[in-house]
Amino acid sequence: MIAEFEKMGRMSWFSHLDLQNTMQRAMRRAGLPVRYSQGFNPHVNLAFATALSVGLQSRCEILDVELAGEISPEEFLTRINAVLPEGLKCSRAALVEDAAPALMALMTEAEYAVEAPGADLSAAVEGFLALEEVMAEKKSKSKTRMVNIRPMVHALDCAFDGEKSVLTMILEQTNANCLKPELLLQTLAPGVFCRIVRTGFYARKQDGARVGLFEAGMDKA
Repeated sequence: MIAEFEKMGRMSWFSHLDLQNTMQRAMRRAGLPVRYSQGFNPHVNLAFATALSVGLQSRCEILDVELAGEISPEEFLTRINAVLPEGLKCSRAALVEDAAPALMALMTEAEYAVEAPGADLSAAVEGFLALEEVMAEKKSKSKTRMVNIRPMVHALDCAFDGEKSVLTMILEQTNANCLKPELLLQTLAPGVFCRIVRTGFYARKQDGARVGLFEAGMDKA
């Protein structure tokens, strides 16, 4: 079963591990027919498309859970939403085969909506898009290196309404290259406060067309 859910409000401050534990407890409380791992400390066989940085909100997170019995997507949603805490809510679900490719393997891009109160970022965005190379310091657990983030920005738009800038961005999200919106914003507008919400995950069809990750997961069912 794959399910799409939002992680909003105070839940944005839950770490990825907190989210995993909360979802597992909710599935047990809901009495869902999920499959457990073997061993001394059994846990629900559950995976997420990718982690979300602490402090960011999302309307499009996706989980993949193995089932040990039959349940319809509608019943799954009803039972899980009845026990989830405020800020977590599943919006849709679909049955897929356990042998279907992992969502992380299908994902190519992530979309974000960003608000920057009191700042006009139109010129900064226009200047960024005019460049072929933008070097930024990218940190990982093991090292820090300078990388060209420009090719990882697949779409970027800014609208300023006189009070705030609203940015829409589609960034590369693969095993090889993953650009976080925080790093792009540090490059575009260092020191500017921004509210970030993840709004979409995408995969690519064989012809290169962009498709929602949830729909791509269903296609592999």
